[in-house]
Amino acid sequence: MILLELERTFFRLLNSADKEALFEVYSDKDAMQYRTTPPFETRDEIDTYLEQVEQENLSGKKFRCAFVHTETNQFMGTAVYTLLDATSAEIGFSIGRAFWKGGYGTEGTWGLIELIKQREPQIQRIVGIAQTANEKSVRMMERMNFTFVKEEGNKSYFEYLL
Repeated sequence: MILLELERTFFRLLNSADKEALFEVYSDKDAMQYRTTPPFETRDEIDTYLEQVEQENLSGKKFRCAFVHTETNQFMGTAVYTLLDATSAEIGFSIGRAFWKGGYGTEGTWGLIELIKQREPQIQRIVGIAQTANEKSVRMMERMNFTFVKEEGNKSYFEYLL
């Protein structure tokens, strides 16, 4: 089920057919170096992860979906938002190496904000957090007019007001 179509990509629910592509992205040490969780080491972790995602999506507090290339129908990675409080949500992406430097992060971020507006109309503030060393993500948020809020430890915090 397509959740939102964008210019070159779309969001849909994750499913068991994504296992191999999900493992390819989530086991890539370079692609996962700035995440808070370590890269997957075995394919067995994917089943547990998909069950966890399903439970989180049902909770109403966190929503993770697949980020897919429209033309090729290729799984590109995942997008997530977490409700922080009644009016704020934090967003995040994990994008496979094959899709770096193509503007997909920007397209996906605008799309994820639109998806949040559709699914969670009460949200007024989007929070983006990037490891400070992840210069490309930091620059992307700056280009998208996210406002720098603070640096704490190794993380840079940004916000975007709707």
